[in-house]
Amino acid sequence: MDNFVFMGGGGATLGLVLSMGILVIMHRSSKQIKTLTPLTLTPGLFNINEPAMLGLPVVLNMNIVIPFVLVPILNAITTYAAMSLEWVPLCTGAIIPWTMPPVISGFLATISLNGSILQIINIILDVLVYFPFVLTLNRQYVLEEQGQLNEENE
Repeated sequence: MDNFVFMGGGGATLGLVLSMGILVIMHRSSKQIKTLTPLTLTPGLFNINEPAMLGLPVVLNMNIVIPFVLVPILNAITTYAAMSLEWVPLCTGAIIPWTMPPVISGFLATISLNGSILQIINIILDVLVYFPFVLTLNRQYVLEEQGQLNEENE
């Protein structure tokens, strides 16, 4: 499950963190997302999602609840389909540490490059699902920041 479904930790938050990174690269992010992205990206690559869960915050954030639940389900469906159609070999049963970064863990779990390719496909799908919700959250943060600036100027 850690290798193909929960990449980046619970809720497959690697897609969330990469979506935040895309916003920062596009120079359209709020100060909060711009500050959090470098703090969450490195741990996210090693399936540690506490910085994103508590820093963004994901916990009790209604903007992120929908993709947080749907993305692992989508990953499970694509992984099941790829393995049942024999596009990707079944996992070998080797115990891969949960902190092993994606792409490497996919290869080690299946002893096939197709495992890594499946992880890349899942990550792309995760980013596509998370991105609209991150945009909405970013707009909310920008409005809050503008409101704080207006209050300080008055």
